[in-house]
Amino acid sequence: MLRLARRASLLGLLMAVVIQGNAMAATVNVSMTNFVFTPKNAPVLIGGTIHWTNDSTSSHTSTGDSPLSLWDSGSVGPGGTFDFVFTAGGQYKYHCTFHQSLGMVGTISVKIKASPPSGPAGTKFNVTVATINAPPGFVYDIQRKDPGGSFTNWMLNVTAKTVQWDSTGFAPGTYSFRSRLHNTTNGSTSTYSAGKAVMVT
Repeated sequence: MLRLARRASLLGLLMAVVIQGNAMAATVNVSMTNFVFTPKNAPVLIGGTIHWTNDSTSSHTSTGDSPLSLWDSGSVGPGGTFDFVFTAGGQYKYHCTFHQSLGMVGTISVKIKASPPSGPAGTKFNVTVATINAPPGFVYDIQRKDPGGSFTNWMLNVTAKTVQWDSTGFAPGTYSFRSRLHNTTNGSTSTYSAGKAVMVT
């Protein structure tokens, strides 16, 4: 019970600010059946909600993998539901604590945003990796990929939800950004999000 209370507190820190501001954010439905999550890999934009529904005759959980362990639904009985708002870009692995050994696992892929989508050299692109500034004990790590290159560290230990990339002096081409959530207390992280591309024309 204490463990659940601690997770609820963390959930409150991460989510309370955005529940009202993102009431219209997209909701993605995930079904709990015997013994899989469908879809197994669910994409959602930052600020979006994953809505789990137990469509089986057994109880299940939706539990974020440790050590990041962002959420834990507790036991969700047949017909029950559980919602979680994802505020930060990244890929989050999770499982059913009752049936993980049977392969009941999944991934939530939280997409980041970048604007404008294109512009000439000198354009300042806003890269939004979260819907809230990082709460205490967390930061965002951001990588950039230049045309023809691979992702490399660009801005680490960021606390702002949006950062700016000034493309002055950069060659035309497609540049991509991706981010992850980083717990500075225990060093755990999500996996990096999918890349979000912008074009320097």
